[in-house]
Amino acid sequence: MLIHAATDNDIYPPRFGGPQRSFGLDRGLARAHDVHALCVVPNRSRGASDETVEGVHLVRRRAWYTSVAWRLDRLGLAPLQLAARGHAGRAKRLLAALPGNADVFAADLALAGLFAHHPAPLKVYTSHNVERDRFALGPTRLARSPRWRAWVAALERRAVSEAALTVACSTEDAERFRQLDGVASDHVIVIPNGWDDARLHPATVERRARARATLGFAESDTVALFVGSDMPHNREALARLIERVLPALAGQGMRLVVAGSVARAIRGSRDVALRAAGEVDDLEPWLHAADVGLNPMASGAGSNVKLPTYLAAGLAVVTTRFGLRGYPELEPLVTVAELDEMPAALRERPRGWAARGLAMPQEVAALAWGRLGERLGERLSERLAGEPAGDARRAREAGA
Repeated sequence: MLIHAATDNDIYPPRFGGPQRSFGLDRGLARAHDVHALCVVPNRSRGASDETVEGVHLVRRRAWYTSVAWRLDRLGLAPLQLAARGHAGRAKRLLAALPGNADVFAADLALAGLFAHHPAPLKVYTSHNVERDRFALGPTRLARSPRWRAWVAALERRAVSEAALTVACSTEDAERFRQLDGVASDHVIVIPNGWDDARLHPATVERRARARATLGFAESDTVALFVGSDMPHNREALARLIERVLPALAGQGMRLVVAGSVARAIRGSRDVALRAAGEVDDLEPWLHAADVGLNPMASGAGSNVKLPTYLAAGLAVVTTRFGLRGYPELEPLVTVAELDEMPAALRERPRGWAARGLAMPQEVAALAWGRLGERLGERLSERLAGEPAGDARRAREAGA
């Protein structure tokens, strides 16, 4: 198959969150198919306009209005999704950058407005969460605005209705799409969030020792890692860790490391038990240096990429029940503790499978992005073979 993908993130390097899901699935698809990914990026982007990485042809096109949308969102004047209007207005120019006559066109929400302009027989909406729900749960005044909530809901409803297939990241999200949009069960498939098997290797004794020495951690330290992008739900979770968990462990050798852009929230902190790694291209040394990964989520949508990432590195994991959503099969591998229970759970000094000399659990291995992308490719091939017209919605309407 020739597959065209479209997103309004720069997906390489895949630092975390949405870009990691997009690039991870594209890389897995590229094992058996020809994949070209359109990335609409801000003007300041330093990435090459065209490059091929791990079998994925990346096509970056710059757009000034994405930065405007970001600033309006931060000011509480308009949602980030407003950039979708700009993308739709440039649809033909953007799509002209993608070569060949594709069998599949897969787009994230902001680029779903290009469905009407792309000739591929199979249109796929690749969701990162149920955006209506995530937006409505936000802490800003935008989330409280009936106007903007209705606008985001209409944007996503249109994406689901115009696609022949919607890819959800959890069974909960899939069922929510069916409830909200009244689509048939076979309109939505689940491809969960996973971990980066191209860049992440489990911690060994040697790797752990090397990483801790390089990053300056003492052997007596218990290093807890929290990873996240600079999003409201991650900021909220980080604040909870700093205000309610870390003080309860003072003087007990606990070090909290914050990696990812959410670390901006703690710049300038003088707490010696708190360290901001910031946004890093290579997360692996921080994972190898850590003893436990923390997932204290109380809000958000979709599922948390950090959870399988911690487990793939071999870490012990302490997560809230909410943070486990989307991964019921992983519950036996983690410690489930609500916020007030986390200090006690961490005092037990939990040890991950790598520290105990065990093999990677099969449930974790199955969540490697390469395998997930291959699975998605199989589903797309099946859909093309079964529906050569590629539009399940029109087929249902014709048979009504």
